Amino acid sequence: MNHLNVVILAGGSGTRLWPLSTPSFPKQFLPLPNGNSMIQETLVRVAPLADPAQTWVVTGHNMAGLVEEHLPALDPTHILREPMGRNSAPAIAWIAATIAHHDPEAVMVTLSADHVITEVETFRQALQLAQRVASQGQLVTLGILPTAPETGYGYIRYAEQTGEGFGHRVFSGEHFVEKPDRATAQSYLDDGHYVWNSGMFIWQVQTILREMRLHQPEIMQRVERILEATGTSEEKALLNEIWPSIPSISIDYGIMEKTSQFVVIPANIGWNDVGNWEQYGALFPSDEQGVKRMGTHEDLGSQNIFVYNNTQRQIFTIGLENVVVVEMDDKTVICHINDVQRVKELAEKQNSKA
Repeated sequence: MNHLNVVILAGGSGTRLWPLSTPSFPKQFLPLPNGNSMIQETLVRVAPLADPAQTWVVTGHNMAGLVEEHLPALDPTHILREPMGRNSAPAIAWIAATIAHHDPEAVMVTLSADHVITEVETFRQALQLAQRVASQGQLVTLGILPTAPETGYGYIRYAEQTGEGFGHRVFSGEHFVEKPDRATAQSYLDDGHYVWNSGMFIWQVQTILREMRLHQPEIMQRVERILEATGTSEEKALLNEIWPSIPSISIDYGIMEKTSQFVVIPANIGWNDVGNWEQYGALFPSDEQGVKRMGTHEDLGSQNIFVYNNTQRQIFTIGLENVVVVEMDDKTVICHINDVQRVKELAEKQNSKA
């Protein structure tokens, strides 16, 4: 079977976890309850499937130092540094072309640096099946079996079964759909043929490069110019010149919604994309009243709250319900759980003042 290369996309800014997550220290570097950062856990999960020589990271040039610090086993030349974020399609095109230069037959799995997966063995088995299917020239995505009518995720509809193995089944994919409203999300669950879009993709590098040339020729043309200069004295200047002119587009829009054929492996892997303070809080242990905390905090009679205290200051709460409290050295955020998505608005407002 073709060699598996692991690609970790680590370019996000994580504005919904502001003020803990910032553009200079985004959420993939935040600590989990076990002390590891999310990006470290991402690497640990796939370590049995690919060694560091087959592991790559795409990140912003301003975050490359953090990536090296968190992933010291990684070869620094395997960290591709984007001058600016251009979304996932250009990042995947660049890394696929780079891997193809080393190993034209390679299969690559693309993972986000800032997701949490609790069922690690199940996840690895799904990836092994995905690698086998991708080796046959298929575009493969892992879909998450939905547990609720979630409106914060995109969905994928799948049709008939086309294969199985490693305790999982493969289905032909029909189409990707955007984040729905609640009634639509409930209809997807009732339908029974929808999964959450995890953003995890597995394919041969030559397969995705062929699709890129077909559907995103402008991106590929520029990426190929960058590749030609790799290892020369022109490399950095050319990258800085060309990269900002590359169209900013996601792999979902750019390829998956245009391709004639893809397959889905539905999986139940305890997935959490840690997209907001409620989801981050869910990673921490809870008492009987649903009070979760990180740092110094005492409570009387509250229910379903999360307190993140990043300071030496003592925090006391009484009788709160459905609230998140974030305490930093220079900022405090107090937010109702129903409004955690709006933290992004605050972050963008503050960043625009900076």
